[in-house]
Amino acid sequence: MSIQIRNATEGDFSTIQLVARLSWAEAYRELIPVSVQKKYLQTAYSIDPLRNILETTAFLVGEWEEKVVSFANLHCSKNENDLSAIYIHPKFQSKGLGSALLNKIKNKLQNGDELVVYLEKGNHQAESFYRKHGFTYIEEFSESLFDHTFKTVKMSVII
Repeated sequence: MSIQIRNATEGDFSTIQLVARLSWAEAYRELIPVSVQKKYLQTAYSIDPLRNILETTAFLVGEWEEKVVSFANLHCSKNENDLSAIYIHPKFQSKGLGSALLNKIKNKLQNGDELVVYLEKGNHQAESFYRKHGFTYIEEFSESLFDHTFKTVKMSVII
């Protein structure tokens, strides 16, 4: 087992797109309609948005035996430190990649900082992962994405 975490580069974009597509299909199969998933992924993970993420956030990839199979990004603003994504290729889940990415993200923050994550209600795997890492429930609210309304859960942890 060889996990490496490093900064993402433009050369990783096609693999990041694949990981996002496969992860979303797995995680949101029964939560978000496929048509909404496709629209979101096309919007959020096309080249220009990925360049913006690369330039404005902490954007990391996780490698398993020198192959990119996961990614994460942290968006920091004056209001909050938002863990915007941790996605793992479904074939490489439960191998420690998510924990390694999360630890690297936490290292980018200061002691006492709050880290928040927003997830789809019903994504029990993600909720379990974050609880295991000390995140607690903050609130739940409704959002709309491409005419699909769903419940979002906000969780946080103090670093």
